[in-house]
Amino acid sequence: MTATQTHHYWLPVPDRTGYRWTRHAFRGHKWDGRSADTSVCNVQCAMAQPSELDWFQAPTCQECTRILLGEQP
Repeated sequence: MTATQTHHYWLPVPDRTGYRWTRHAFRGHKWDGRSADTSVCNVQCAMAQPSELDWFQAPTCQECTRILLGEQP
């Protein structure tokens, strides 16, 4: 694993319906404004600037958490 792959950030993203949001982890240092990306748990996500309410209400993806914990030395 390279040094760039060890960094991740979290971002609340909507599901395909736009009604349910989940906080997924993504590889990299921070969100760079791209409109879509694949999460750590391999889900294709549409990305946009989240509101404070999105951060508060979106549950954390348990699969992203499990994968990242498994990658720790």
